Amino acid sequence: MTNIFIANLDFGITSEDLKATFSQFGEVSYAHVVYDKKTKKSRGFGYVEMEDTDQAIAAIQALNGVEVNGRALDVKIASPKGSRPDTPKKPTKSFKDKPQRSFSNNTRDNSSREADGEQKRVMRPRRKRI
Repeated sequence: MTNIFIANLDFGITSEDLKATFSQFGEVSYAHVVYDKKTKKSRGFGYVEMEDTDQAIAAIQALNGVEVNGRALDVKIASPKGSRPDTPKKPTKSFKDKPQRSFSNNTRDNSSREADGEQKRVMRPRRKRI
């Protein structure tokens, strides 16, 4: 069995459409378009599993680069998660890098704040929600 990855799908294409398209080249045992869990919209890619490797390669060669609804399909053999190249992830922000603020009230007296044009901060309790 050969697992095929199809990228750049039109968002209106369903799993049945994929199965019908790839069944022209041989027996399709599984076809699936990936959907977003929250929005229930297509994420623009899917997978097809074909029984015969030769038929799968013929389908890949025939359908790779074909335009469907204005989008060129990217069709290739799917690789298992463990053998994929590492993709760089976004760096996470660290709270340790931020400068520390002092909260002591004795750093400056109120007269020097008023002279600098600053107002005294007043702590108020939060409003209760009704």
